[in-house]
Amino acid sequence: MSNRILAFAIGFAGLGASLQPTGAAAATSDDELWIETSVNGEIAPETGFKFELETRRRDGPDEYIVGAEVNTAVANGIALGGGMEIHDEDGFTEVRPYQQVTIGIGKFDLRSRIEERFYDDSDQMALRLRQRVRFRTDIGAGFGGFASGELLYQLRDRLNGGPSRIDQWRANIGATREIAPGLDLTAGYLFIIRPRDNGATSHTHVGQLSLSYDL
Repeated sequence: MSNRILAFAIGFAGLGASLQPTGAAAATSDDELWIETSVNGEIAPETGFKFELETRRRDGPDEYIVGAEVNTAVANGIALGGGMEIHDEDGFTEVRPYQQVTIGIGKFDLRSRIEERFYDDSDQMALRLRQRVRFRTDIGAGFGGFASGELLYQLRDRLNGGPSRIDQWRANIGATREIAPGLDLTAGYLFIIRPRDNGATSHTHVGQLSLSYDL
């Protein structure tokens, strides 16, 4: 088991290193803790739903999220889905519907998502594309491990004349274990890079805790 975990961690470290910016300017860094609870179930054959509540704790105002998602299998290893999230940060609100396709290939899954983002005090609806590759495997002793990399690309800014650009790079690693019938506990680490011009790039280190119940 220890060799598998070590190999898993080394592979993830290489992924994180590949996402590091190469510019000379030092990037700012901060720490956050994301805590999520969710309920999963089926609403029809081959069609599942997820309802979630999340708190993102950070320096300054915390962020609170409520969301729901539905996915349905349309072919072997292919699912279409969509959902809605509402984000609130100290009274500043974003409503975020999205659509996605997920393709499973062995222990890998590829997800492509488009988000329509409606903000308070914005000129227009923002658009963001998210492309994620994730690897999942059994790491022994009842634990399942995962690692992923994701590109978040801003297609349209919420302000007129705002830039189209890479919004974020994300690298994520974690492990999940069933702690009671239908109840899974997940712990993870998420590294986020927000590349910006003129030395304004920032890094965020996120600890993640998630409790998920399957109906």
